[in-house]
Amino acid sequence: MSRLSIRRQHSLAAPDARERIDRAALRITERFGARCHWQGEVLKIEHASVAGEVTLGAADITVEAELKFPLALFRARAEAEIARILDRELAP
Repeated sequence: MSRLSIRRQHSLAAPDARERIDRAALRITERFGARCHWQGEVLKIEHASVAGEVTLGAADITVEAELKFPLALFRARAEAEIARILDRELAP
């Protein structure tokens, strides 16, 4: 298994940040076939090859995930794709 951690700062109001994370989650769901659901301010991500969460803070967003085989083999690519999606969604 392999872990990935991505953190991005933002200056969005909480509802706007959550809406943008919802859009990012939709892209992740479509791209990777993961299931996503909110538990409070934490978006849970579930897939046969990954278990993770996106934590929505007042000034930052953190993605933590445990990648299982075979996705662990493509950790760098998955991390880059998730970072790209976050950067696009959090852009002013």
